Amino acid sequence: MTQLAERPQDTPPGRPNEAPAGPPPPHPHYTLGSIAVVGVAVAVLAALIGIGALFALASRDSVSDDRVVDIVDERVAAGVAVAAPAFDMDVTPTLTPKAELAPAPAAEVHVTNAPNVPPPIARTEQAIVDVRFELVENLTAIDPETGVEFETWGYRNLDDGSVVSGTPGPMIRARVGDLLRFTLTNPAGNTQPHNIDLHAVTGQGGGAADTLVAPGETAVIEARMLYPGIFMYHCAAGDVPSHIARGMYGGILVDPETPLPAADKEFYVVQSEFYTTSTEAGVVDLDRAALTEEHPTMVVFNGAKGAIAGDNALQIDVGDRARFFFVNAGLNLDSNFHPIGSHWDAVWPEGALLATPIRGSQTTLVPAGGGVVVDLVGYVPSNIILVDHALTRAFDKGAIGIVAVNGEANTEIFEATGAEPEPEEPEEPAAAPVDGESVSILPASFSPQPLDAADEFADNEDPADYSVNVLTVPVGTTVSWTNDDPGQIHTVTSVDGTFDSGFMDEGDAFSFTFTEAGEYEYFCTPHPWMRAKVIVEG
Repeated sequence: MTQLAERPQDTPPGRPNEAPAGPPPPHPHYTLGSIAVVGVAVAVLAALIGIGALFALASRDSVSDDRVVDIVDERVAAGVAVAAPAFDMDVTPTLTPKAELAPAPAAEVHVTNAPNVPPPIARTEQAIVDVRFELVENLTAIDPETGVEFETWGYRNLDDGSVVSGTPGPMIRARVGDLLRFTLTNPAGNTQPHNIDLHAVTGQGGGAADTLVAPGETAVIEARMLYPGIFMYHCAAGDVPSHIARGMYGGILVDPETPLPAADKEFYVVQSEFYTTSTEAGVVDLDRAALTEEHPTMVVFNGAKGAIAGDNALQIDVGDRARFFFVNAGLNLDSNFHPIGSHWDAVWPEGALLATPIRGSQTTLVPAGGGVVVDLVGYVPSNIILVDHALTRAFDKGAIGIVAVNGEANTEIFEATGAEPEPEEPEEPAAAPVDGESVSILPASFSPQPLDAADEFADNEDPADYSVNVLTVPVGTTVSWTNDDPGQIHTVTSVDGTFDSGFMDEGDAFSFTFTEAGEYEYFCTPHPWMRAKVIVEG
């Protein structure tokens, strides 16, 4: 450490030492003083810069209210339009007084069952729309193919006794500004009180508070349709999650004052979830714990597996614009609504028909309790597959629908040109079958199952993969396999490498002659849970 020189003892404190004779020695106090001066100057300069920056920012981001008014006045005086902020715009209609409203024309249809949609409303004046629902409690096949039945509760048009399940409830269609006069009847034979919360209604609980009806009772409400869009309705009585999980939901469409561009076909689709104690054939019950934990056993469109697939596929023609009014009834999951093999040409997010549509979307997110309006165009003949793109919900739990597009092909848009031809190799002559046997690869054999399923080699395997799971033949037998699974590619591949069919398209066949005794287990390489055996006896 540097020691400071001691002050001479004969120099009084505060008095400078007398300078010795000759040139003065270097004096460090002047250097320190210079540094101090420079430091002060820099600090002052920095402060001035900071103050200047604050003034600049303040002058940039803070404009007095008076100045804003002056600018607006100047623009108005110059004939320049000044748009009002969006949140100041009133988007609700000017209401015709109730006393002046007439009933909607008798020919106007306001209620249809899924997947049908009531025709667009052509009138321009507001009217009274009468809708009468009845509550139903019935046993319903929610998976008709496998025979799963479940006690559903739902809604149906009071004048349509043909509807059994009421799941989803009918679609209601009205026009913005209309007065919906809604009647809800709970038949005396039911066991539960119910009500209805219509998301399109402005009133306590969406009408739920005033429509609670015990068996044998009827309630009526009148509500104005203030906002256009596609809205969910559902029961909000008692254990609300259980009532919705049993099927008490549907959709109400409120047309805007300025109609949407016309569509060639319109469809009503509702996604929902079932929480059941089993997925085996027979009557199943509600699994209330699975409902709380949000673990559905089925996710379906329009109330049941296959409701808009297979023979129930939605039909459009090439060139058609198809419009879907989609509601996600939940109860718990968001939907990732996607058309495999097409696009949403137009999307009105959240079903808000006053919004500008998104064009050319691939997947639209629909929250539980929400809706969306989407258009697709049928450009080429195909089966467009509607799914929740959280794909296990589609392929494992049922959220699949089909839009069948019928008409002439358009090779400018899509054409299967085939693979580049490979050099032909001479084929070995096929061995003559000896006591030939045939095995069919069954439809839907691709359905996933555990690799170690206990019934894998049983005759009653569920789901079944092959027409014969364990085939016993003598040495010298030729076994032929045929792929009868529509739209799927399979292989017949032995575990020990003795034979391999390669990839087999639908309708392809493969044969192999067994010349040695033994047990030959085989599987499908794309779907390895598909296992079977050939036992060859010597």
